[in-house]
Amino acid sequence: MNDKDRERWNKKYLEGFLPKEEPSQILKDFIHLSNKGRALDIAAGLGRNALFLAQNGFLVDAVDISDVAIEKLKNLHPNINPIHADLKEYRPAQNSYDLIVNLNFLERSLFPYIREALKEGGVLIFETFLEGSPSKTNKDFLLRKNELLHSFLSLHIVFYQEKQVITCNQESAYKASLVAIKKC
Repeated sequence: MNDKDRERWNKKYLEGFLPKEEPSQILKDFIHLSNKGRALDIAAGLGRNALFLAQNGFLVDAVDISDVAIEKLKNLHPNINPIHADLKEYRPAQNSYDLIVNLNFLERSLFPYIREALKEGGVLIFETFLEGSPSKTNKDFLLRKNELLHSFLSLHIVFYQEKQVITCNQESAYKASLVAIKKC
């Protein structure tokens, strides 16, 4: 496990870093496309999106590298299964999920495993930062223009956009958003 990443996120959460409590807007807008069943929340953090999924009838595998986040997730909702894992090494089981959510996180090595983990008819909701986002300096964690779209062209694309947004810190950033369905 990448101890540096785990320690960095544990420190943020212990020092009181609290992302917004509301689930992501893209998740609220497109959750209806998915059959109720199993969901995977990648980089679940403190669980705002996992909780929303659980409250909407999903059984949620919530994966995160932070021990602190995993401890909070254990008591958040009985339909949430916290999984402590380094997402550089984590591999979800094939054909297991009706819905996969990847929000504000980027690990390119997961892309093929995300596609394989979706059941037929499964929905992917993916949104994260693009190059040009001023507060995000490490390009390893930033998508290039149209990279997200091209990475999931084997799925049926329902929605895609790249746009400027205002973050919870009132900073300007750029995000790519994708909603896609696995068709066979």
